[in-house]
Amino acid sequence: MNNQEKITFRQARDFGETFNVSVKFLRQNLKLFFQSLIYIAGPFVLISAIAGAFYQSSALSMFSIARMGQSNLFSQFGWTYLIFILATIVANMLLLATVFSFMLNYMEKGPGGFTINDVGRTVLKNIGNIFSVFFLLLLLAIVAVALVVGIVFGIASAAPVLGVLFGIALFFGLLILLPPLMWQLSVVYLVKMKEDGSALNALGRTRQVMRGNFWWTWIIMVCAVMAVGLISFIFALPQAVYQIVLMFSHLKDAYGDVSIPFLIVASVCTFCSTLLYSGLYVISAFHYFSLAEQKDNIGLMERIDEIGKTPNNNVEQHY
Repeated sequence: MNNQEKITFRQARDFGETFNVSVKFLRQNLKLFFQSLIYIAGPFVLISAIAGAFYQSSALSMFSIARMGQSNLFSQFGWTYLIFILATIVANMLLLATVFSFMLNYMEKGPGGFTINDVGRTVLKNIGNIFSVFFLLLLLAIVAVALVVGIVFGIASAAPVLGVLFGIALFFGLLILLPPLMWQLSVVYLVKMKEDGSALNALGRTRQVMRGNFWWTWIIMVCAVMAVGLISFIFALPQAVYQIVLMFSHLKDAYGDVSIPFLIVASVCTFCSTLLYSGLYVISAFHYFSLAEQKDNIGLMERIDEIGKTPNNNVEQHY
């Protein structure tokens, strides 16, 4: 019998409570949580990490290739980059799906009430939902970028000074909009996995619960990114140091002469730092449930119902 207290997801929480419950959730489920990440998303994250290591290795050898006068530099570099990007997309989608699938199983069955296989089945069940959201966001991103670039070029062509001013305003606008947007672009997958409806409805749901809590979301996401980023930087530091040493010592002097130790270090560091970003998804999910509870009060009604049922259960047990 599992005596661990089940954490309530549908509960309004302030800044400190959101971080505290995220840490509590990770500590309570540490072993099973990271086993799920390693067994389900881990192979794809590892492939992405190795592809990234080869891409960085190609970047380090660019100058030596140029000095040798080889003409296929950019074609080779482009293929490496393309493979790296595709592997990274798949790895991050599966990492995100695994985190949210774990949390959904926890909500339904409680601590210790499910296994890695249950998490894996939930991931497989929601693969279509995950990639439908991804392609929607990709389409919206392409349209948004094209629109912004068109406006910038239009203004810059008419009045270069106004183009510069618009670019500066856009930069500061992104500083304000980016943290809440990052939150939306992650929890929209959770909403699609948990609630019925289209990917567009899921995106609208994230906007609905965030309405009136924009700056609250901004503060939480900035602090969460800084905390997770700092820990990830510690894991990525050996790779950065090794990469700097290679650049200045000229150990790579010919294209294709891949340093095996560098590939190993870069792959391990990238693998570990990528898995750590699962903590950011956990914080984002708890913040979503907190905002949703403020709007819907579903969790409060469920707790009231449980209180009403408790006396009857006690009578049956004593009888």
